[in-house]
Amino acid sequence: MLRILALPLVVSFALACASSGYERASATADRTAAYRDNLVRLREQVALAVEALRALSENPGDSPRSNKETFETYTRELANLEAASKRSRQTYGRMDGHAESFFGGWSEDTARITNADLKHSAEERRAVLQANYERLAQGKLEADLALAGFVGELTDLSLYLEHDLTAAGIASARSTIEKAFANGATLQDQLGVQVRATDSARAALAPLKDLAPSTQVRGATSARVR
Repeated sequence: MLRILALPLVVSFALACASSGYERASATADRTAAYRDNLVRLREQVALAVEALRALSENPGDSPRSNKETFETYTRELANLEAASKRSRQTYGRMDGHAESFFGGWSEDTARITNADLKHSAEERRAVLQANYERLAQGKLEADLALAGFVGELTDLSLYLEHDLTAAGIASARSTIEKAFANGATLQDQLGVQVRATDSARAALAPLKDLAPSTQVRGATSARVR
């Protein structure tokens, strides 16, 4: 009798684990999408900062006064770049936290599986999806290093030009400016790779996200509205 009573409890517990797993997958996919959006904006801001520097360096006026407005645009885009970088780090942190919860919960559930074949299959599936987030972590590390170096270059140029906006002063910084252009282009490429990595990670989670109860409720509600 006790076994008969326990069976529904076991089934209910298993269903609850599956449901919470799908919800964690859905939340991770959503945070991955948010991180992607911030990466795209960060990449666009890198381009804006480069173009502001290009406008200042390639068409300098005859006097510091005539270059002041262009320089102010440059410093504004540099500040915007620093803000975009901070937002990107924050959204990555939220995504990483949800991914850790999702894969950690999956690992804990897998540990309770007694069938060896099913346990092995679950571990393989988890490893495949988790590898996407390991690649994102590595990509973020590399992009962060490149971004820090790029922002440092732009900041140095800002400090230098703030005290010498003459055509001669801008010309004397030409080699550093050209290096910043090259590093900006490389950084944009790195961020583009990271964007595509988020697409792969999110696409791999899409089938699990679709099974989340909250996703199904939203889909049913949308269908009724139509």
